[in-house]
Amino acid sequence: MRLRLAIASIAVIAAACGGSTVTTSHRDVESAGTPSTTTPASTLQPTTAAPATTALPSSTTSESPTTMVSKRCVRVTDFDEPNWFIVNDGVMGGRSDAIGVIDSSRLEWSGTIVTVGGGFSSVRGLVDGSLAGATELELRIRTDGRAYELLADDDASSRVTHYNPIPAVGGDWEKVVVPLTGMEPRVFGNLVTSEPFDPDQATQIGVILADGIDGEFTFEIDWIDACA
Repeated sequence: MRLRLAIASIAVIAAACGGSTVTTSHRDVESAGTPSTTTPASTLQPTTAAPATTALPSSTTSESPTTMVSKRCVRVTDFDEPNWFIVNDGVMGGRSDAIGVIDSSRLEWSGTIVTVGGGFSSVRGLVDGSLAGATELELRIRTDGRAYELLADDDASSRVTHYNPIPAVGGDWEKVVVPLTGMEPRVFGNLVTSEPFDPDQATQIGVILADGIDGEFTFEIDWIDACA
């Protein structure tokens, strides 16, 4: 089954394919900043500025089976549920564009970064207790080799989003590990002093591209595990 991801608006986050809607908080809107390499965002993109409707094609490359969850890990998502959404830089005047599709329990996110006036795109999912006790996330991904970052929000640090680089080589499916410790706290893309990210109070995780480079990008995720 192929599901199109929604574009986040200021008022609501709409689930794909007619799913339920989730009201965002003021804090959710303000935490949608970008890393300090680009102009930070102040609001989320409205649905009136939705990207092109053409979905990212499914991969035809032969792929290995999904890795089994280890005893120290809990499966956060393998994208059986359409509770992921896209946040772009449109309202701040940016022109970056992206689409997201869940196909065969994999998330396919692609688009174009335009650095003038903005310069970021992100894909995010809500989490509720699934990161409790975790010290790192393991992801099975396939990327184009650009400098993506993991982002994470919690209830402990109001208006702060935490970031760590995703150490992907790019080009083929690979499993990467991203620590949930030592994350860089930012507000509107600016480095701030904050309490460390608290996985026990996690509200949202995602991936952001804001590498200061114009051009197309493609990022695919098979699954995400939270590991102790």
